[in-house]
Amino acid sequence: MVGRATVMTDFRVVALSEAGGSLEMAVALAPGATCDLSLQLGHVSVDLRSKVVEVRPPEGERSAYLVAVEFEGMDEVDAGLLSSFLEHERHKGA
Repeated sequence: MVGRATVMTDFRVVALSEAGGSLEMAVALAPGATCDLSLQLGHVSVDLRSKVVEVRPPEGERSAYLVAVEFEGMDEVDAGLLSSFLEHERHKGA
């Protein structure tokens, strides 16, 4: 799964939950900053306002920054789409 942040950089989703996620990206976002993320969830996309809670520099085999975000103020439609996508992914992996 891939997405795009308001800094208009591509990122790869490493982990995703209803509350937030971990993203790998080429640029570091500032901890505490808010950003708008657009996530492609299968056949639909959601736009989510997020707060950067942690940034780890590239290390070892990883050449990208690891950016942890928490979602803020998600509307009911986006929350439902995200929840449905995550539930589908959980069942797929079982």
